[in-house]
Amino acid sequence: MKKLTFFIIIVSYCSLVVANQPAANNSAFSSNSNENRGAFFGLSFGPTVDWFAPTTDELSRNAAKVGFIGGVNLDLSLTRGRTVYFSTGLLFRYLQGELSFISQHDFSSIIPMDTALVLSTVRTYQTMYLTVPTGVKFRTSPSKGFVFLGKLGLYHNFKVGGEQFDKFSLIGEDPDYFVTTKKVKNNDAAIFAESVYVGLGFEYALGNNARIFANVDYSCQFYYFSNKAKNDFTGAQFKSMVHSLHIVFGFKF
Repeated sequence: MKKLTFFIIIVSYCSLVVANQPAANNSAFSSNSNENRGAFFGLSFGPTVDWFAPTTDELSRNAAKVGFIGGVNLDLSLTRGRTVYFSTGLLFRYLQGELSFISQHDFSSIIPMDTALVLSTVRTYQTMYLTVPTGVKFRTSPSKGFVFLGKLGLYHNFKVGGEQFDKFSLIGEDPDYFVTTKKVKNNDAAIFAESVYVGLGFEYALGNNARIFANVDYSCQFYYFSNKAKNDFTGAQFKSMVHSLHIVFGFKF
């Protein structure tokens, strides 16, 4: 966390320096909104669609779920032509998804006898991450105010919270009606998770050096679960990747 705090301070300082650079004294940070400048500071936000991709027969993928990603972005030019940029920032990511598996549920707390049933279970995981992207962004030269771009890199995800809960049908009951357990702290997700991302998008230059942009990104989280995440009934370890589609909008300055 000390390293993350230091990184946030550095990003914020760079953003302030860039925002206050006089255009007349430094041609690398041109004030012309119809040019690719030496640096861009931005705000982004948008919905995500996330789904698990189990890597073990113990689990089955269930429905995709909607999440959210948003935060601050910083792009720094790496070439004189200002077509290749280093891209980083600090994002908040809310990810959720569902998995199916066989589990044993204990009903002794509500039935006055030792009662446990083995049932097909759907578990929903909700996870909050602080995400630091590091990657490269490729920009075309501006044409009539439009810039098209592609990007690729890594998301470094630090879990900061989350919950989980189960749903299941009782034996012989209508499968359209589920029993839902109360939400508990998500201890199954790993504290740190690495993802790769690729994306395409465009920007449009407005007045006063501002731009609006939209991206469509795909990311693959290499793993989701910690080594301690196991099925309480079978003892098998949970293993899964996470695929995500992001539709992101924002502003650049």
